[in-house]
Amino acid sequence: MMIQYLRKNLITGLKTAPWHKLILNIGLFIIFAIIASAIGLTTGLLNYEVIDSTLVYILPFALFLFPSMFEEIIFRGLLIPNDTCFKGAKEIAFYSLMSSILFVLWHPLNALTINPKAQVFFLDPWFLLIAFVLGMVCSLGYIFSRSLWVSIVMHWLTVMAWVFLLGGRNLILE
Repeated sequence: MMIQYLRKNLITGLKTAPWHKLILNIGLFIIFAIIASAIGLTTGLLNYEVIDSTLVYILPFALFLFPSMFEEIIFRGLLIPNDTCFKGAKEIAFYSLMSSILFVLWHPLNALTINPKAQVFFLDPWFLLIAFVLGMVCSLGYIFSRSLWVSIVMHWLTVMAWVFLLGGRNLILE
């Protein structure tokens, strides 16, 4: 039963090319970027600060694997059925909200257990609002494209911009 679920959802999501609904997904990501920038820059959560680290060459790969790929596999690939786009607006809303809420809750849990240095961000209500909007955009991107690569890339681009340009940090830098 579990193997069938994983094959039908996670494996299918990883095998599906990201090109379906590409314009919609680019639009969703632009909307997210505008909302996140507005919240982050007006609240002082985000500040323009170019990274200064000797690890800049390894960071893109590390940030692709964790958090981007790891979290998207869990919060989208495992939690959202791959055929949700065919189930109607209520199902789409339910799975998007459920996945995004759990995604948000993961961040304080992460900060309080695994990554205490992230508490300054992961316990900040403005950060959690941005994480919720990212979760919704990644969920919708996955649902409409049926490709997990869409949400992985959206998440990765967000984390890359945050770490490389906006004062965010990652465990690898600590």
